[in-house]
Amino acid sequence: MERSSSKAERLLQLEQLLVAFPEGLRKAEIARRLGVHRATAGRYIEELSRRIPIWQDGNLFGIERDNYLTHVRLTMHESMALHLAARLMATRTDKHNPHAASALRKLGYALRRIAPLISQHLLTSAEVMDDQARRHDPVYLEVLETLTRAWSQGRMVHLWHRHESGRVYEYDFAPYFIEPYAVGQTAHVIGWREPPGAVRTFKLERIQRIELVVPTRTYTIPEDF
Repeated sequence: MERSSSKAERLLQLEQLLVAFPEGLRKAEIARRLGVHRATAGRYIEELSRRIPIWQDGNLFGIERDNYLTHVRLTMHESMALHLAARLMATRTDKHNPHAASALRKLGYALRRIAPLISQHLLTSAEVMDDQARRHDPVYLEVLETLTRAWSQGRMVHLWHRHESGRVYEYDFAPYFIEPYAVGQTAHVIGWREPPGAVRTFKLERIQRIELVVPTRTYTIPEDF
């Protein structure tokens, strides 16, 4: 039993390690930090990969953050607060957002036993947000997902932005904040733009193309932002 408990603790430590290092860790470093042999670390990585999504690049291992499920415990009232926020977002954009619908659906299923009436309302809201009448825009969704990924990891992106004149300009950009905007059913991203080396705001719809900067450029959001 003690050995089983120790293994479970090591797997938890491994998961926490990979979460803490988004750029990944080498097997030798994982073994050193866990205090085990490299072969044992390899077995732990293989076993953990059956539970959570793990990427491998040569001898480097990390967590696929886009698909990693975080564990959150919410009260009924906290769930309702998230529902209201998602519904408000739905009224501020005409774009289809499968992630918002999926989040509401998960909340709905989680509340089935303790609040069945609210659960049904959440599930109905998810269906509304998945409605075919909403405009499907794969470029917009890719822009939003890439900005979210960059914001979560503190990584800069390179983007192609269409100006009101119709001309397209390229910038390096560090996202500080993403928010829905009441006017025009859109969302804005605020952050540091190069050039000119200043804080600027973009409409997501005007971003024609986006990619993470390679090699990686990281950034820190100023405390006074």
